[in-house]
Amino acid sequence: MSDPGGFGPLEMDEREAIGPYRIVGRMGAGGMGVVYAGIAADGGRVAVKVIHPGLAADPHFRARFVREVDLLSRVRGRCTVSVLDADTAAMPPWLATEFVPGPTLNTYVRDNAPLAPDELLSFGVDIAEALTDIHRAGIVHRDLKPGNVIFSASGAKVLDFGIARALDESGLTGTGALIGTPGWISPEQYRGDQADAAADVFAWGALMAYASTGRPPFGTGAPDVLAYRVMSVDPDLSGVPAQIRDLVRSALAKDRAARPATNELLARVTAIRAGTTIPLPPPDKRRVVPLWSAAAVIAALVAVGTIFATNSAGTPEAFQSPSASPSSTYAETQTPDESEDPDETPTASDTPEETPSTRKTPKETPTTKKKTSARPSPRHSATGLPCASEDSILRQAAVLNHGSLPEDSVVKRKRCVGFWVAAELNSPSVGGVDLIAKRNATQFVEAEIGSNFCSLENGPALLATAPASIRTFLCPNGFS
Repeated sequence: MSDPGGFGPLEMDEREAIGPYRIVGRMGAGGMGVVYAGIAADGGRVAVKVIHPGLAADPHFRARFVREVDLLSRVRGRCTVSVLDADTAAMPPWLATEFVPGPTLNTYVRDNAPLAPDELLSFGVDIAEALTDIHRAGIVHRDLKPGNVIFSASGAKVLDFGIARALDESGLTGTGALIGTPGWISPEQYRGDQADAAADVFAWGALMAYASTGRPPFGTGAPDVLAYRVMSVDPDLSGVPAQIRDLVRSALAKDRAARPATNELLARVTAIRAGTTIPLPPPDKRRVVPLWSAAAVIAALVAVGTIFATNSAGTPEAFQSPSASPSSTYAETQTPDESEDPDETPTASDTPEETPSTRKTPKETPTTKKKTSARPSPRHSATGLPCASEDSILRQAAVLNHGSLPEDSVVKRKRCVGFWVAAELNSPSVGGVDLIAKRNATQFVEAEIGSNFCSLENGPALLATAPASIRTFLCPNGFS
């Protein structure tokens, strides 16, 4: 049956009543369930969210849903959608919220145009007010994006608190889960840190950029590409009105401590709309964190267990850390590794570095004059890069291994060819593992570890494009 207002048709197995509400059409579906358009006994419209039966059968998820409804019921405000009713004991469980007619921000921008400057300021006030009400109730939205903001007759409203988290309580998602939508997730969430109110402020800045330009501030692309941009690249704010641009930029700061608090955000955008300003703190009063490399993105995503995994080449379970998760990754150390392999001769494109982790100091002879001036110069390849140090290799391997390595891990051998690094790591207690990586002048940008690199079927993708000497180093007996 279809709703006269244009909702999608119901499917054959869908009920026409949920609780006291007559269901008249589908409004949408997502990862947690289906949202229906319903009619209450008094004729008023509601939105009824029904949880997928498979999720509802999970006792942990069901407990989470009960908590979710409790959290949602705390939020009241002009710019938020209120919970009207719920049955968390039903199978499947459901909740009903007020029905808000109107397009989402996503739909409005797609079908019309970006918001004009005066519309943008009113929109910014509405969303900041909604966040203030949400945070006052002790909740973080954690998935604020254009599809979760709707234009009503009274202004913009924030929807879908389905993955909200209490600020003062531990999360209900599984350990290592990353919740949110790529491109709208804050840098600290990618690093595996807990989302707090500052994460929603970051999303406010992204919404403002999108609403004023019609494009996301970090562009579009694969999840790992978006993660890299969010963590390492300045947002594209060209086209954002000058009067609001500095505030949007501050909301999108990589460091959460540099973003305005929610109440400050509301005060500032309200003042701008009124034609006055509240000066932002000077830049030297704000903490700044360094930009992150693509290796950091890989590390963070491995740490939180989402999107993709770099440790897919058969790393022994004993070599993995069962509990530690990295909060950062590591740029290559710039202290050169001075060890050399006397059996190797460097070429213009190859910087051979095969060394035991315990370095030996050459013995002096009576005819050898001890140098006391500068350190020996590191050998460089044609790219001008010294070989990656053992410390940076071990740190990068730890990041890929969920945050840690066995304490007795050492770099047994290594080889550097241009921007490529290969190494054999060994742990007397649990065994060995190989690493292959690419880097730039200061950082690893791609890396994989594993113990089955020479398998044609399971070898890492990086190895297929590596120079021949790197492949030979890791697989001297070829591939099988």
